Amino acid sequence: MSSWKTISRASLLAALLGGTALAQDPIEVERLDVLDPLEVGLPGAAMSNRLWAGTDRAMAQAVLSRLPAAEGEGYSSETLAEIARSVLVSGGRPPAGGRGDAALAALRIDRLLAAAGADDTFDLLERTPGVNRTPALARWHAELAFATGNADRACRTADAMTQGREDAYWLRVRAYCLALDGRDGAAELTAELARSQEPDAGFEARLFAIMLDTPLDADAPAADTGLEWAMSRALHAPGEPAPAVDETAPAWLREVGHHGMERRSSSSEDPMALFVAAGSMDGMERHHALEEVIAQGYDRELAGQALGLMLADTGGGARFVHVARHHGREIETVPITRVTLEHGYEIALAALLVGETGLAHEWRDALVNGPARPQPAPGLAPAGPDMDGKPSAAGEPAPMSLPPQPEWTPPSPRRMVALDMAIAIAGDDLRGGTYEAVQAAWFESHGPAVAADMLALTRLGAPTPEGLRPMLLAQEAAAAPAGLAAMDAAVRADARGEAALLAISVLADPAAAGNADATARAIAALDAAGLRRAALSVLLERVVRSAL
Repeated sequence: MSSWKTISRASLLAALLGGTALAQDPIEVERLDVLDPLEVGLPGAAMSNRLWAGTDRAMAQAVLSRLPAAEGEGYSSETLAEIARSVLVSGGRPPAGGRGDAALAALRIDRLLAAAGADDTFDLLERTPGVNRTPALARWHAELAFATGNADRACRTADAMTQGREDAYWLRVRAYCLALDGRDGAAELTAELARSQEPDAGFEARLFAIMLDTPLDADAPAADTGLEWAMSRALHAPGEPAPAVDETAPAWLREVGHHGMERRSSSSEDPMALFVAAGSMDGMERHHALEEVIAQGYDRELAGQALGLMLADTGGGARFVHVARHHGREIETVPITRVTLEHGYEIALAALLVGETGLAHEWRDALVNGPARPQPAPGLAPAGPDMDGKPSAAGEPAPMSLPPQPEWTPPSPRRMVALDMAIAIAGDDLRGGTYEAVQAAWFESHGPAVAADMLALTRLGAPTPEGLRPMLLAQEAAAAPAGLAAMDAAVRADARGEAALLAISVLADPAAAGNADATARAIAALDAAGLRRAALSVLLERVVRSAL
């Protein structure tokens, strides 16, 4: 028998056996040399590469779909968004049956964009191989490249596209890239092809303004895509008002536009003059002036005053958390003095929100005991009833005296109890006599408003305070958020990525706000999924909000 016949028969047998195998349970065959998009991660990942263990493709898609989407308004809690980011940037083995699933990879990118914004999501796509071979990922890559000021990367992706190159979006991208390269004739022809499929007045107005080197018409529509935002920035002249992002654009693009706004020139060489001027300002002008005072390095006491004012201006709530998370790192270099302690309570809470528990302790102690007393210079002696003055030795001239210090008044007991409770949660110090006394005082002073938080704390190991059970029994039943039972099942199955994302989706659901049991179970699910620090951070944000 010839070798060719032998090979043919062997191939036929292999085909028959393969057909038999396909008729049975599907077996996933992996190519070890190809990196799946779900295996790509970023620094700051919270979960191991086994985050999808115990979850199949269909369940992973259903779970991801429950998270806030990029086209929506995002998360109402920055802490929860950060937790979602830490899970979604975790790279690992795809769920069973999900290797090579382009739709699943694109869904992860969409949900990451809602949680983390344009920069992190673009970074993840930059690390992902073969983006140009997956139309959904390629479009996200181009949009985010344009939005983050990386037009050259978007143009490379457009050139390397293997599918959908003639879609209107990609024709517009190539037209803009051609215009950037000075090839106006080719850009105009490519734009005409896009127009024949789908007119876009905003894009066309920007493209022709760029090619003609003229300002954008005042009546041109505001940018509502990353591509149009990049074109608006290319047309923007220094000193002109910042280009606008359409109010109907997704939240992530509006955030890009907000950070892309130009601020007036800094006056940080004279921070005191800027600080005084901020007193007569309001709105974002005041906010930006205080930011400049906070950032300057000439007078850190003044920076602390500016930070205290900015925190107080928020009135609490989500805005306080936002300012604290964005400026709390400055607290490390702010001295604790009588003037900075005027907003020391807010500064201590802000320190906790950025993980500076030790600094929060220092500010807490200063709030109780008052600022450090000034030390007398050589030739001076303390004076006054509070300064432990001593008489001069016989025959020596009486030294000059420091003036007595004003009496210090600590914050109210209610405020100090709330601060102590926040410090305990931040430090995961939920046991012991001191903690139990603080917890009892906090629960007594806040009552039913913190029932959900108190229940969650007991699920994390804190003792149950007297009166909690009757309080929970007396509360009216509230509608449970969707996914709660599935979350509990995922916890029991040790499907950690699935459980964590379902917990995030429950906490992001407005229905959870009125359901103490749902909130507590979701926070406990984060702990069970290996994210105890995340669970505590959710509670910390809630306690800080209630403390203001």
